[in-house]
Amino acid sequence: MHNNRPPNAIFLICLQRNSANKFWRAIIRPAASCPVKWHLALKKTGGDHLGVSRTAVREAVKMLAAKGMLLPRPRIGTRVMPQSQWNFLDQDLLTWWMTRENFDQVMQHFLILRTSLEPQACALAANHASPQQTKLLAELMAEMRALHTQFDRERWIQVDTQFHQLIYEASGNPFLTSFANLFSSVYQSYFRAITGNEVIKLLHHQSIVDAILAGDSAGALVACQVLLKEKD
Repeated sequence: MHNNRPPNAIFLICLQRNSANKFWRAIIRPAASCPVKWHLALKKTGGDHLGVSRTAVREAVKMLAAKGMLLPRPRIGTRVMPQSQWNFLDQDLLTWWMTRENFDQVMQHFLILRTSLEPQACALAANHASPQQTKLLAELMAEMRALHTQFDRERWIQVDTQFHQLIYEASGNPFLTSFANLFSSVYQSYFRAITGNEVIKLLHHQSIVDAILAGDSAGALVACQVLLKEKD
């Protein structure tokens, strides 16, 4: 039924059906430009033959172009751009990318980035954390210890995510804070994947907190590096 439809038309159909996973699989293989005739047909018919409206097609193309995924050109067509042009820091794109079959790949890339940034965030937090932030960090650590004796998986995932986000915020670096906010959903997905029926690396988290509260920048950096090197 869809064999004669170019890939660009297929991903638009999938998007309008609100199937992000299908959309991702369709677009992940960059294709040549849509034929000029097909592109004009979308404009003339409003996409009715695809089961979508002209407005929906136009908005979808505009949205994906803003994410670096498409390059619409008048009289030529709409090209699916190479993945090197895609904005993987876009929240929608992160969500679409993190499918079940892509999860391990996404996490590998994420952990490389996290290993590069989080130890520095810990070191900065030791010097720049406000009294309110150190108080909250100590409270989160106390809750982690409580969860060690009375474990609640969902609560641990929530507290662990808040713990690491707080460290980025306490660094005083706006770029690091933005990173934590942007990747909040990725952190939660990661912690959800690795958390079983007990707390994770409790002593390592405590070492980070002790160093930050003591104002020990070098110690906080090393403690975080140890936490990230240890296998989950």
